[in-house]
Amino acid sequence: MSCRSCASGNQAEFSTEMMLHFSGVKNLDRAGVMIFPTLLVCMKCGATRFTVPESELRLLANTTSEAKSFAQSAR
Repeated sequence: MSCRSCASGNQAEFSTEMMLHFSGVKNLDRAGVMIFPTLLVCMKCGATRFTVPESELRLLANTTSEAKSFAQSAR
């Protein structure tokens, strides 16, 4: 697979961990969601892409729904 940015074939995968936080003052007290995607990094231009694993995507979607419900009930 070639880089979407520069078309280079020189890419490498890296394991990583990320903490996603919800934006806005109303979410300051909400815990972030920890995800563990694999990064695909272009060694020529540095463009990086990743896919959130399905189980962590479900957790993120559920937490986002809860955050929206919380924000709407606080109005």
